[in-house]
Amino acid sequence: MAQTSQALDTRSAILDAALELFSRNGYEATGVAEICAAAQVSKGAVYYHFPSKQELFLALMTTWLEGIESFFNTAADSASTVPEALERMAGTTGRIFNDLESGFPILLEFWQQACRQPEIWERAVAPYRHYLDFFADFIQSGIEEGAFEADLDPHLTARILMAMVMGLLLQASFDPNGADWQGITRSGIKTILKGIRR
Repeated sequence: MAQTSQALDTRSAILDAALELFSRNGYEATGVAEICAAAQVSKGAVYYHFPSKQELFLALMTTWLEGIESFFNTAADSASTVPEALERMAGTTGRIFNDLESGFPILLEFWQQACRQPEIWERAVAPYRHYLDFFADFIQSGIEEGAFEADLDPHLTARILMAMVMGLLLQASFDPNGADWQGITRSGIKTILKGIRR
């Protein structure tokens, strides 16, 4: 049991060190040796948990996206209708925007790397496709509960939602203090909901 706890602590230390270094120096400029030094672990420990720097990067991206999904699921579980759930999801974006300094710029950089490396492109684009399906299913549920227009295309509507959210995330990553991004997200969701409500 103690060994498992120690392994989890080591993995967490590696992820924390990598997140700080990737955020500060960029993915390409950060070497495994620097991550080892910052985490105070050996290279063997890093490669035990992560077979490559790419896998370490993917683990960071996955952790960040799992946090977002957790916020969304909590918001959805506490709502009685799909429109209310979407509005509550928009209300959780404050936490997401707080993470932008580390999470989203790294995600953008990884997508840029993936564009040059087709073998990892599928893994990089998978979260985007996951959220398209996530929101399409949500919109379909709203149609079935009678909250949205019956002839609404769930996949097209999900793409519109994703375009708005990703555009705001991109803007917020470039100019985090330039606007009330959470407020803008709430207004954007309300505007879209107004157009698709039955």
